[in-house]
Amino acid sequence: MQVTSYDANCLSRRLIVTLIRQARFLGLVLTAGATLAFMTSLRSQEQSYRQVVERIRDEGFNRSRVMDYAWYLTDVIGPRLAGSDAMRESQAWAKAEMEAIGLVKTSLEPFGEPVVNWDVEYVSLSMLEPDYQPLIGFPQAFTSGTDGRVQAPVVVADVRSRSDLDIYRGHLRGTIVLATPLRDYAPRFEPAAGRHDEQSLKVFVEQGVDRNLAARREEAWARNPPSIDDLSWEEVEAFYREEGVVAVLVAAQGGDGTVFVTRRRDRSMEAIGNSLPTLSMATEHYGRMYRLASRDVPVTMQAEVRVKLQSRRDPEYNVVGELPGSDLADEVVMVGAHLDTWHLGTGATDNASGVSVVLESLRILKELGVVPRRTIRAALWGYEEGGLHGSRAYVAKHFGNPSAGTTEDYEKFSVYFNLDNGTGQIRGIHQQGNSAVASIFNEWMQPFHDLKIQTLSTFSNRGSDQLAFDEVGLPGFQFLQDRIEYRTRTHHTNMDVFEKLLPEDLKINAVVLAAFAYQASQMDQRFPRKPLIP
Repeated sequence: MQVTSYDANCLSRRLIVTLIRQARFLGLVLTAGATLAFMTSLRSQEQSYRQVVERIRDEGFNRSRVMDYAWYLTDVIGPRLAGSDAMRESQAWAKAEMEAIGLVKTSLEPFGEPVVNWDVEYVSLSMLEPDYQPLIGFPQAFTSGTDGRVQAPVVVADVRSRSDLDIYRGHLRGTIVLATPLRDYAPRFEPAAGRHDEQSLKVFVEQGVDRNLAARREEAWARNPPSIDDLSWEEVEAFYREEGVVAVLVAAQGGDGTVFVTRRRDRSMEAIGNSLPTLSMATEHYGRMYRLASRDVPVTMQAEVRVKLQSRRDPEYNVVGELPGSDLADEVVMVGAHLDTWHLGTGATDNASGVSVVLESLRILKELGVVPRRTIRAALWGYEEGGLHGSRAYVAKHFGNPSAGTTEDYEKFSVYFNLDNGTGQIRGIHQQGNSAVASIFNEWMQPFHDLKIQTLSTFSNRGSDQLAFDEVGLPGFQFLQDRIEYRTRTHHTNMDVFEKLLPEDLKINAVVLAAFAYQASQMDQRFPRKPLIP
């Protein structure tokens, strides 16, 4: 990628004119000498930032290691379910990479109670009758495996209400059950991948919502509403187990062989041990078996699922490392991304992309030898997918909560930047309900207008680790990124693999994160906070 420069003079002139006008309005008088000194200072600051950004761009675009990090996490380590051996391997690797970069105070910081180690060891699925067909399907997380290789007839047992139990009672022993309705599937007439245009970005600015995400959720709900009316899934599963069902199949969200992950909420040893082997099947393969079985055409399936299940004695961990500051070293700017994944793909866009960008941003700053005023701390979170457990535990331990009591470091915290929105290029940043940051972010995005990074979103992004900070009144932000295939094909799916990563986009993201972290570390004052809502 060609390194380009930007012109900071226009911004400087605008700032100078604005401030002078404000001074005049307030009745302040600036002497010619004071005005000249003031203008010179502003230009000097702006020139200094410009020079740092140019160096960051040069290093990040021309000597990037972001794809090296991503490759190792995805291809070598693979899926990183919380509590798994692979997750432990990824944490040790991340700590070693932080040390190789030159970060200090690196650690595996424990949190929470020991978690169950559940992992997939082997899956083989095929239809044998009316003809042979290999099948695409994956065990739902935290369900049991089969008792070796099983071969059984496939039947429809679509339990939608309590009255349906009597219909199927006594007819399911030794069967593999199709437990959900046939999905209403239609070809996609819009591309699965896409970048934001002016119109979609404008919605973020003016309405503060993600219309595309909301529309997809509403469409999916309308086409495939919940099928169980007056029963819990636990009750239905207990019924299947009492009836002697061999395995349970459900139609997964997705198409074109893409399977979106599903899982049990209860991940205790007892709950997993009492569960039936439950598999999410590709829509197309589930549909064929459902149509055949519902028309009394005999269907036979062969399945073998082996899962690893053991209790761990050790808890989960966050991986932490620091680039030390200078005159404000006791204050901290944080950058982070979650390290854990689901078990279907290799966790490329969710979230090797974010982890790799965080590591690369700190590598860039360290390589350039820049000295931040505040300490820049990187955190790679554990157990985000189960409910932001790692980041919430970290915030509670180190910063506290205003309602329950804060720590000494609460007032020394400045800002946190989070990466967890796939491989797409950063196009701006969400304000997270904090209007005081608008002028700051607009200024910081100026050097990146040539990369179309200039949108200040009024949307409050939910569902990732910045919320752990935002919930306790600390500034935490997520970037606005191009959608690419994140919600259509790669988010929590078997297709979340290395090939879905866009190298140039990740290079840009690392450069932007490095610049933002550096700028935050250099501010005279800590980052502005929004009022806490009781």
